[in-house]
Amino acid sequence: MFDFLSKYYPLFFCGTAQTVIISLIGVAIGILLGLIVVSMRMSDFKVLSWLARCYVSIVRGTPAMIQVMLIYYSLSKLLELPDVSILGSSIARIIPGSIALGINSGAYTAEIFRSGIISVPKGQTEAGLSLGLDELTTMTSIVLPQAVRNVLPALCNEFISLIKESSVLFYIGVQDLTAQALGIGGTLYDFVPPLIVAAIIYFILTFLLSQSVSVLEKKMGKKYSNGIV
Repeated sequence: MFDFLSKYYPLFFCGTAQTVIISLIGVAIGILLGLIVVSMRMSDFKVLSWLARCYVSIVRGTPAMIQVMLIYYSLSKLLELPDVSILGSSIARIIPGSIALGINSGAYTAEIFRSGIISVPKGQTEAGLSLGLDELTTMTSIVLPQAVRNVLPALCNEFISLIKESSVLFYIGVQDLTAQALGIGGTLYDFVPPLIVAAIIYFILTFLLSQSVSVLEKKMGKKYSNGIV
């Protein structure tokens, strides 16, 4: 049933690498955008807070596939990206796709960060200010580390979701794991075995990520178990 792997395993390898690269770029954009949006959302300026809420509502209320299509076709008209291939996919497709995933992830990440910041007792902020720290240092050195520890499982789930959602980039021609599996299935005239292999690889990626974050969460729990460090 899986005899085709001896011939097509390089394609699975390239597809997996492509999925990991796209997901890493997407999560990096998502975290950065999430921090910006949560800052706007918790700002005293009503306009910034309103814009942040609109962004979160629109992104969370529309399908990821449509977002990918809109960003890809919009950027294709605005920018002339070089036709350079990485692991079988053009940068002109990888970059818009990764940006789209990052924008999608940013809305969810912003809400995750917001819940984490809210969960940190106000006494921690007051303690930092009483020690002579300014608001920015208090936030980055005291509040955010504790907030990240609190929301680490949720961030892990978001990264796992991003890895799986990256498969929608197949629709704009990115040769990720799903695209490679479908291509091999078309060659074999049997889609089931390649898709099973792809599903197993997705599971391994997400399982390893979950285990890694569990270890990190335990280490952070020990580090911050005594409050301010």
